[in-house]
Amino acid sequence: MTSPPLRRQSPLTSNSSPDPFLFEFSHEIGHFYLMHLLGIDIGGTKTAACVGTNDGEVLASQRISMSASDSIEDYCGRLEEACSLALSESGTNIESVQAIGISAPGPLDPRTGILISPPNNPGWHNVPIVTLVQKLFDKPVYLENDANAAALAEYWFGDYHGTQNMAYLTFSTGMGAGIIANGRLIQGANAMAGEIGHHTLDPNGPKCACGRFGCMEAYVGGRTVTERIRERVTTANISTSMLELAAGDPAKIDHRMFAQATRDGDAFAVAAWDEMIEHLAMGVGNLIMILNPELILLGTIAVHEGDLVMKPLMEKIRKYTWSWSLDACRIAPSTLGPRLANLAALAAALTGCVQEGSF
Repeated sequence: MTSPPLRRQSPLTSNSSPDPFLFEFSHEIGHFYLMHLLGIDIGGTKTAACVGTNDGEVLASQRISMSASDSIEDYCGRLEEACSLALSESGTNIESVQAIGISAPGPLDPRTGILISPPNNPGWHNVPIVTLVQKLFDKPVYLENDANAAALAEYWFGDYHGTQNMAYLTFSTGMGAGIIANGRLIQGANAMAGEIGHHTLDPNGPKCACGRFGCMEAYVGGRTVTERIRERVTTANISTSMLELAAGDPAKIDHRMFAQATRDGDAFAVAAWDEMIEHLAMGVGNLIMILNPELILLGTIAVHEGDLVMKPLMEKIRKYTWSWSLDACRIAPSTLGPRLANLAALAAALTGCVQEGSF
């Protein structure tokens, strides 16, 4: 399944649709006039509610904490309050809001508006989040998984906005991808496309959180990498400056300490970092060979660590892709920085408006 296209072009009749009046909306339509949008970014430990515009300006934002014990009823009550506070702070009201976008971790189904089983809320199963939010505000609500929403945010608001063939890779605690091909957001047969973190790099590799072995995420995901480092430091009695940064407690080693020790030339950290980047290059190379994109943007770790990621990645990746495919592709850290979460939710709303023609 693909979403309706987002191309930079004049509206054209879709020959592939049974409805001859289904238009392919251009990127510029989203910026045709000023719209107010409400964005809801559901994370692992917090939710952000923001009010913004279709030109990427965030007018106000409020946060609420989340815990594994939250009931959906309690959560919706606090979410309504946070959205109302953001609207008040922005100087606008719900009547002037065109649509609401929700960005959330999968698994979810954007077509039915259901959060299937959020990993950080074990009591939530098949939550009809779109219906619940519509009942709160009586506005159109559009749901998208966080990687896809981030790709849409880069498409609408980033430095490379409007790029027709691109991917955004989360590269944070885990690894997921939002993919836009020929101007279309790729969702797949049941909205599970983009799970690059769970394509296999080595069937004999380390166990992934998903239960399979040798997934890309098992090699490059921030959580699994630091867990493996802690285990090796503890069981092998390895000497590393990460222990000093963690006050002697291996359980306190985190990804920032890992990066700092690598910068400082710690031998163990340097070798582990090199292993991580090698597998990142392999996975990104595979993506380039499959999609032939113009642009790949990398998320949190690349944004925070810059050349510590990008320089060795660009040196290693040529082993895993054809030179003419790589030469056609720019690889860079995300351009939206700390604004990304809010803008991802707003981008989900904006994309919904463009696809529905509700502007």
